[in-house]
Amino acid sequence: MNLISLTTLPKALADEFDIINDIAEQVLIPIRQEIELCKKHISVMQFRKEINYQWEENGIDENELIPPALFHTILENGITHSSPLEDGSMKFKLSFYASGEYKQYDFETFGKNRVKIRPRAGGNGFVYVKARLTESYGENWEFTSQESESGWLTTIKIYN
Repeated sequence: MNLISLTTLPKALADEFDIINDIAEQVLIPIRQEIELCKKHISVMQFRKEINYQWEENGIDENELIPPALFHTILENGITHSSPLEDGSMKFKLSFYASGEYKQYDFETFGKNRVKIRPRAGGNGFVYVKARLTESYGENWEFTSQESESGWLTTIKIYN
């Protein structure tokens, strides 16, 4: 770790904690605030793991509200359970689609999937995500998370 990293890392950590403090007691937050939390987490993890993490987004509706730390949790799962590509990078992409019946978020992790020792239906991260979705939307949602050709795909559908 170089001198720039030693001075930048504490700032990135402080920024991430500031956002977490701001959202901790809220039921719903603006999607842009959630995205900023994810970006801060990526900058922290880039220092920790020395991996070139990249963030992309597509079709995000700035007026949408979501439960706090929803995508932050999914991002953390991607960082924890995936390995970088051959070029030392990993990319995360959040996309939003809306129809008359539902709103859908796709969160893609572009990386190599870790080899599974035993099958799992999900861990604490999934429990948190499902609990927050139920708290905000009752039973009017679907959550899927599975391997994809490029790494991992998590989809959240919220029905109107």
